[in-house]
This record gives sequence, structure tokens and C-alpha cells, in this order.
Amino acid sequence: MKARAAAAAARPAGDDGNRRGDILAAAGRLFREKGFKATTTRDIAAAVGMRSGSPFYHFKSKHDMLLAVMLDGIRTIHDSVEAAAAGIADPRQRFAVMARAHMQALLGPGGRDFAAAVLHETRALEPAAAAEVGARKGAYELLWSELLGELQAAGALRGDLALTRLLILGALNWTTQWWDPAGEAGPAAIADQLTLLVLGDLP
Repeated sequence: MKARAAAAAARPAGDDGNRRGDILAAAGRLFREKGFKATTTRDIAAAVGMRSGSPFYHFKSKHDMLLAVMLDGIRTIHDSVEAAAAGIADPRQRFAVMARAHMQALLGPGGRDFAAAVLHETRALEPAAAAEVGARKGAYELLWSELLGELQAAGALRGDLALTRLLILGALNWTTQWWDPAGEAGPAAIADQLTLLVLGDLP
């Protein structure tokens, strides 16, 4: 409490939340590189050139930073995929577009950091926070469940749709563990290969 009070007293004029994004970007990167437990608030503050207590202007705790990294990341992918799919009636074409949008957001700036947090650090969340992340993930997964249902109705998919959704999203999300930014395959190429595997061709 004393550290937070001292930080608040030293708060620069005009610093009304404009550093929140910087803090989350640094936190996400450090959580991926060092792990949540090994990362300190001091580490995060140093990464953005702030005093050790300054992140508390924006977050109550390191736990809240972790939660925000996850929620902001899921929201970014959800919004990107939903916007890309809007107005596309053909489910095959929509699948290809959604896969591309997911990969571009996931492998874009900060995407791998948030994915690593969701994949490896969910156990560090308090129960209410874990439930919030689960609900946010569920809302996003619903987009895919509805699409896969349309594909099955059109005869383009067979089998258990819940398992199919898990396999597709698992394949997309696990690319963060092996993708090489300097490699030949970019996000769009990876998404198109998945579309070929699932649908047999590109729409």
C-alpha cells in the first residue's frame, strides 16, 4: 500500500491510462519468456521505463495484468475474425477467411504473448478470473461452432463437431509454439494449408 501511495503521489500530469497498452505488451512478452511466477512487477515496469510502483496506476496486481493480457488477446482475435467473416454467406469461404484472420491476429504483434499466457498460465488465475477467461473463450468458440454446423449441413464436414472445433483451434493456436517469423510460411499460408486439410480445397 505504501508503494502504491508513493507512486500515486509521483504520478506525472496527463498520465491517465495511456501507458496501459505498453504495460500489457511488456507483461505479455515477459510472461511468455520468463513465466508468470518468475516475472515481477519491477521487471514489467523496467521494460516500459517506469518506476516500480507505476503499473499500479492501471492494475491492482500482477494477477490483474495476466488477466488483462488474456482478455485483451482473446478480444482482439474475436473482433478480427468476426469482422473478417461479416457478410460472407458461403460457409466454405467464411472458413478460409476466419482461419486467415485468426492466424494474422495470433501471429501478429503481441499475439504469441497472449496465446502463451492462455496456454500455459491459466492455472495461475483466481477462480473468478479463470471463469471470465473461459466465458470469453466460449463466446469466440461459438463463432466456429456455428460455422462448422453450417459446413456439416452442407455436406462439407463429417463426424463430431465439438471434436472438430477443438482440433481446428488447437492446430491454429499451437502454431505459436513452432512458427518462425523468418521462415517461408506466413500466417496466411498456414491458414490456407489448414483450410486445404479440412475442406479439401480452397474456396
